Amino acid sequence: MNLPPFLLGSVLLFWGWQTHLLLFAIPMALLLETVPWIKWRLELTDNEFNRLADFTSVLFILTAVYLLVQQSIYGLPTLLKWLPMLFFVLLAAQNFSSAGAIKLSSLVLSLRKTKAEYFITLQPNQQINISFPYMLICLLSASTSRSAGFFFGICWLIGWALWRNRPSRYPAIVWGILLILAYGLSYVGHQQLSYLQAQVEAMIITWFEHRFWSDRDPYRQNTAIGDFGPLKQSSRIVLRVNSPYPLLLREASYNTYYKTAWWAKSAQFSPVTPVRVDDLTWTWNFEPRFDNFKKVVKSGTESRFDNFKKVVKSGTESRFDNFKKVVKSGTTVQITGYLNQGKGMLALPQGTYQIKHTNLLKINKNNFGAVKVEEGPDLLNYTAKFKQATPLDTPPMRPLDLEIDKPERPLFIKLANQLHLYDLSPSLAIGAIQQFFTRQFRYSLTGMTTSLLTENALNATAQSNPLDYFLNQRRAGHCEYFATATVLLLRTIGIPARYATGYAVEEFSELEEVYLVRRRHAHAWTLAYVDGQWLELDTTPANWLEYEEELTDWWQPMYDVWSWLSYQYYKWRWRDSESSNIWIIGLIIPLLLILIWRVYKQKKVSRTQLVATATHVTTWPGTDSAFYQVIQTLIATGHRRLPGETVTAWIQKLYSTRPSPELQTMLVLHLRYRFDPNGLNKSEQTTLTVLVTKWLAERTGVQNLFWTPPTTEQL
Repeated sequence: MNLPPFLLGSVLLFWGWQTHLLLFAIPMALLLETVPWIKWRLELTDNEFNRLADFTSVLFILTAVYLLVQQSIYGLPTLLKWLPMLFFVLLAAQNFSSAGAIKLSSLVLSLRKTKAEYFITLQPNQQINISFPYMLICLLSASTSRSAGFFFGICWLIGWALWRNRPSRYPAIVWGILLILAYGLSYVGHQQLSYLQAQVEAMIITWFEHRFWSDRDPYRQNTAIGDFGPLKQSSRIVLRVNSPYPLLLREASYNTYYKTAWWAKSAQFSPVTPVRVDDLTWTWNFEPRFDNFKKVVKSGTESRFDNFKKVVKSGTESRFDNFKKVVKSGTTVQITGYLNQGKGMLALPQGTYQIKHTNLLKINKNNFGAVKVEEGPDLLNYTAKFKQATPLDTPPMRPLDLEIDKPERPLFIKLANQLHLYDLSPSLAIGAIQQFFTRQFRYSLTGMTTSLLTENALNATAQSNPLDYFLNQRRAGHCEYFATATVLLLRTIGIPARYATGYAVEEFSELEEVYLVRRRHAHAWTLAYVDGQWLELDTTPANWLEYEEELTDWWQPMYDVWSWLSYQYYKWRWRDSESSNIWIIGLIIPLLLILIWRVYKQKKVSRTQLVATATHVTTWPGTDSAFYQVIQTLIATGHRRLPGETVTAWIQKLYSTRPSPELQTMLVLHLRYRFDPNGLNKSEQTTLTVLVTKWLAERTGVQNLFWTPPTTEQL
């Protein structure tokens, strides 16, 4: 397909506009559009095109590997965004070459050194113009942002490209009406397709990370707004917690926000030395870093648990009555979770200063309170002791814990002035922020995707700045929005803050008498540094758990029973005591005796039968056909038969019309002898042998192989 003038440059500019890469798109477009105005051309040989294609392939692979290593599966959108730049050198070489096209063998490595006889449909020397495929790559790359104007822009560019190549047998008005109809149908369906795409992307990302990335490193150095989307749809039980009251269990925290994603910069892991308590117990101690704790999360606002609906009762006393008591001497919680191939992150309460386990584990921690296990059992049962201190977290890292991305600053400065936060003390400011989100916002899971708000695919504000849309327009969202907005608002008024992720422990099971933590209990909250202490601050509306409970599936109780049975199996498999293994021997011995008895009682095979079976060789019918001598003779004379090529197709290829009557008769008899269930009778076998013998005696070369019709003189 030939592209109209200026179309390719326009597509590049459209790509640059959508992906915010106009700095690269403008010179690329100008360079390509100058081709018709420049008279000179490059005389590039096939080998030079091969090298350029190889360079492009290597560059693409290296870029893909780098992004996957740095960003896991989340690097794929960035890779798609960069595709036009990665393939630009090859396109420019084509357009400035004298040929104006590239051989197919330059693009496909396997076509370069393969012999021509293997090509039936592909033609390595065929030249193709990659301008149109490059245009499609640009449009695909532009779709990664899907900002305002994308749909109308792509419709215009595709219509421009198709106009020049429209079929001439149809009137232009008919073609235009059909194109407009196609655009209308696509406009109606593209929003639902975007939602479906987001769901599929979430499933693929979750599967990819679980299948290929989970054994590399359980710690993720970044998390984007919307990453909780797949988790919120799952009721899978991931933790069982024996605790005197509800609490938050943190897995990681982050200090840098950039373009809807949180990053943990300068997060260095260091090993934690275990201490042996006795023959069956090891502990890992974290030295406290702060002593002067002062409780400040009060000041007229209520704790996130004060408004929690008391649904789990024990007589007349609630399980949450003692939550607000100050823990001075330390509290112990027992946590049971699962590791993937012996690796995983430990979910720990705020202020953990000691971990206890019966096995020797390899544990590392970083300065943001994240603790990961490098080597451990699939089922990990550990005890965490914590108190009102934060030994796992380092003091604020200035300026990272006060940094706000430049596009977000005006939004939060304006909001801080509206709430008069600059005039308040840190404790009063935290209370004002808590009240602001509690009274004026609501909890919602609508719009949770991996990277953007699919509910508002055409909303420019929602796409360019989702926090602005959350704070000023929609005023509804999930925990990731509340936590992110709270962190940036605290930083705006000079309070160091971090973004924390983990789980909320709130669902008590009467069956197991422990708290159950499901994947949908994944939560995000804020860590605020006030008076020398990191404090947990959760501004998500307190009814978020009730909201999610209403969305649970009807079959969840059945799943919980199955999960409990699986948990009991894991407990048995990874039990700590080895003294109970003796009963397994008592189970194995009877089973082994039963197996031996059944083998003994089976019908014995005599030695003569075994010998006869060993000497018996299966003979396929037709393998002794005399026609194989003809095939061997033809191959010996240089007529090669391709792998997988049938005898009939091979014979027909040797002569363009038909074989001689004798050869055709031999071929039919051979095929019947080889594949017909009835085979050949003795008379037909004799006929085949006689014909083959006659052919071998009379014809020694391929030039005499086929029957030639008599000429006029011979008649």
